[in-house]
Amino acid sequence: MTKPALTIAYSVLAEGLSHVVLPPAQPDTEILMLVQGSGGVAPKRRDLRVIRLTSTGVAVSRNAAIREATGEVLVFGEEDVIWLPDGLAAVIATFKDNPRLAVMLGRANDETGALRKRYPAIREAATIWNSARVGTIELAVRPELIRPANVTFDEDFGAGTRNFLGDEYIFVADANRAKLKCDYFPITFSQHPKDSSGTRFGTDADAHARSRVFERVFGWFAPVVRAALWLRNPGRFGSLVRGVRFVTGAFPR
Repeated sequence: MTKPALTIAYSVLAEGLSHVVLPPAQPDTEILMLVQGSGGVAPKRRDLRVIRLTSTGVAVSRNAAIREATGEVLVFGEEDVIWLPDGLAAVIATFKDNPRLAVMLGRANDETGALRKRYPAIREAATIWNSARVGTIELAVRPELIRPANVTFDEDFGAGTRNFLGDEYIFVADANRAKLKCDYFPITFSQHPKDSSGTRFGTDADAHARSRVFERVFGWFAPVVRAALWLRNPGRFGSLVRGVRFVTGAFPR
């Protein structure tokens, strides 16, 4: 059997199965549906494989996708993601042209066609210093390099946990520590509405989650990094007390 060029893996709750918008079937593409919870009816397609999970949290689903993917390249989807065919083709070609590339960061636009963030205009290494804002739908990986390196998404982070963001950044950081090649390319390959968990500044829960992410990535050096981020934009945390808690990591239990 020919190995697919691409695996698209969707992390979805059972009740959200009917909301997933699947791309047209392609002979070189495998689709995985990682379903958490009982019930729901998955679409019937020959290119689709459904995997039911009893656990919760998107990081758990993404780790299952890494284990199960048979494609040369793996991307991670959600219910309301639309994939851009030309962009996906460029991602596949980029991995083919760069055989040592394990993790690729790219770009996403919103429902208006505007880029969701300010992205670099040129290719650059993706490191712990410039990848904190990466989102799942901007991430593509080569499973055959990720699996033997034992790099996974930290299941204490991401949607479905108290630390509801940052699992993608931690993944990139861990891939760097494993000496895997991680690069950003200015390729737009996905589309998602503007609203997301990564834009909820100004709450205690958000400040706590972000503080924990930097602790996970930087360890003892985290307060220095958090202080630098706070000083750049203290207003984003909504109050002085919340900002200090973000920097120190001292939140009420």
